[in-house]
Amino acid sequence: MESRLVGFSVIVAGFGIISAATGFAAEATRVKASDVYIEGDSCFYPSSPALALGIVAAVFAIVTRIYITVTYGGNSCCRTDPNSTPYSKFLYVLSWVASIIAVVLLLAAAEINNEAGEQFDSYGYVTCYVVKPGIYALGAVLALLSAVFGIAAYVTLVSSIQNTTNPPIASPVAAGIDLEKSSNVQQ
Repeated sequence: MESRLVGFSVIVAGFGIISAATGFAAEATRVKASDVYIEGDSCFYPSSPALALGIVAAVFAIVTRIYITVTYGGNSCCRTDPNSTPYSKFLYVLSWVASIIAVVLLLAAAEINNEAGEQFDSYGYVTCYVVKPGIYALGAVLALLSAVFGIAAYVTLVSSIQNTTNPPIASPVAAGIDLEKSSNVQQ
């Protein structure tokens, strides 16, 4: 059981780290307002890998979510499972919430970063769309937190299963009890 727990933790942590790293890379390479060139009534955006990095981060956050859900047992948080504790259910729900918000932020930032549009403000000046600082980074942090909460939920679930399925048995070995044949007592 421990090797399964370690394997799950390594895989989920790897996916979460990849998602967070690409999200932070997207933040570092996003188009900034100072990068946009305005000529006349048009905004000219430089090319940036932030779109691809944001999409990759969102995809890895989704893959992490799918792996956690499949391994955790599907809809375990909402069914009555005798082995799951309220704490593991709470962590599982937190993991879901963090995943959803992370994916929405990463995809919205990627879409806005790719948007080559302009708008006129009330004074007649051209305003160009850019991603606000920290949006990709927040999505990356939430993707990583989703993985951490998923691992914590699985650890609490597995530990509660081990505590209920293998209770310690006290037997007086020194008293001459044969462990294979507990009905025969040697004198």
